[in-house]
Amino acid sequence: MPACSSTAAACAAVLCATLLLVMPGSAITVAVYGSTAGLNTSLHQDTFSVACSLPGVAGPELDGNLPCFTNATTDVIILGGDAGFSGNTEAALSNATAAGKILVLSGDDLARFADILPVQSAGMAPGSAALVISNPNATLSGDIFAGLPAQYPNTTIVSSRESYVTRPGATTLLSFENGDPALAFLPYGNGYVVTWLAPAEQAYLSGTDADLINERLITRLLALRSGAPAAATTTSIVPATTLPVTNVTTLPATTVTLPAFGNLFVSSSPGAAGVYIDNAYEGITPVNLSGISPGTHAIRLAMNGYADYESTVDVTGGSTVAVSGSLAEHNRTEMTPVATVTPVPTETASFWTSTSVIAALLGSVAAIIGAIATLHSLYHKRS
Repeated sequence: MPACSSTAAACAAVLCATLLLVMPGSAITVAVYGSTAGLNTSLHQDTFSVACSLPGVAGPELDGNLPCFTNATTDVIILGGDAGFSGNTEAALSNATAAGKILVLSGDDLARFADILPVQSAGMAPGSAALVISNPNATLSGDIFAGLPAQYPNTTIVSSRESYVTRPGATTLLSFENGDPALAFLPYGNGYVVTWLAPAEQAYLSGTDADLINERLITRLLALRSGAPAAATTTSIVPATTLPVTNVTTLPATTVTLPAFGNLFVSSSPGAAGVYIDNAYEGITPVNLSGISPGTHAIRLAMNGYADYESTVDVTGGSTVAVSGSLAEHNRTEMTPVATVTPVPTETASFWTSTSVIAALLGSVAAIIGAIATLHSLYHKRS
């Protein structure tokens, strides 16, 4: 009987361990607004769970369903719909990305997030006949494009397209033939921003290729993101066995040294604000700052025409803290000084005290006397 009980316990332990090993990990939660840039979540139901999916025909859709996209349980935000959502929604999505989400952008939504894109606009460029893998020898490219073509021809030729250049720190995975980025990503805080830049009217990738590239890229970025939780480990339950104690060697204690510095990711609305940490200038938003000593620091964001944003932030060694500030625009009315005109007093001269009037009168009298004398003289001559 004791043997049977022992065997049953061992079997139960093995069964539990087996179930733990074969159970799939938690699904990646996705929130979708409009186009998915080619990702077909229905083909990856064991990997992706869709929290919400909006048609993307009007911006207020996104405004009204924002909590689904910024919820702590959402891992990936995909935006490819109408860009008419509010500025508050834009800021909330940027902050959620900085906190650790993957933001995938395409279409009209690219312009709304210009400050945090891995690329910046560079005008117009000729159309491209194909997309090519930017760096096929890179490990990440090898993982993402394994078994896929090295080149993707365009089936809809157009004469021109919007051109972009890659920002420092960004990674380009697919390029147009002239080297312009077509698919790129950039770390943003603890998360990543992914951009698909090929015009919608041009079909470069088949549905299968686009889906696989998106699925592989998203899963790898989630594993790479800063502050990502460590992979879960499974411990098998093994019946206890009493072993004889033999020679025991005491290992020396190991001292674990924690990282001495932390990191700050600072963003602002609007972007391009000056960043001051403890009154020392550190750069322009958005910016990643490393080597920040642990403790509480004063942070100030400044921009011409806007009131300064001031706050404090607590930094711990080995961690990244995301800070985002909104700067209020100054409502100043410039007043033009009004000159005070002081009237100059004038003297009103009497008509009869004016020297010019007196001289004129005297002249007139003299003329009259002369005329009378002349007439008198003529009169006596005739007499």
